Amino acid sequence: MTDKKIEEKRAYIQQLRNQAEHETAWLEKNRLLYTEKRARLESLIEGRRPNGGVVTPEEYELSRHVALYESKRSGIWDLAKEINQEEQNLKAMTSGE
Repeated sequence: MTDKKIEEKRAYIQQLRNQAEHETAWLEKNRLLYTEKRARLESLIEGRRPNGGVVTPEEYELSRHVALYESKRSGIWDLAKEINQEEQNLKAMTSGE
């Protein structure tokens, strides 16, 4: 493998790590807010069930916010898997020289 490809792979792994750090910081910063919104959303859903009422604008917004947080949290796992895979690929590239 050429040195250029190895350096490109290292740069790509660093980009993934930077993205993971950014996403993790966002998740940490918003964790308490997420917990509060999730509890409020569950309360609204429970209050609506006996009457079979309609979804309120507050419930809709909370649902969107909760889904965004959970999507980012899920995405961090995918990102971690990709980083691990790329590190394995780099290891294979450098050990084969």
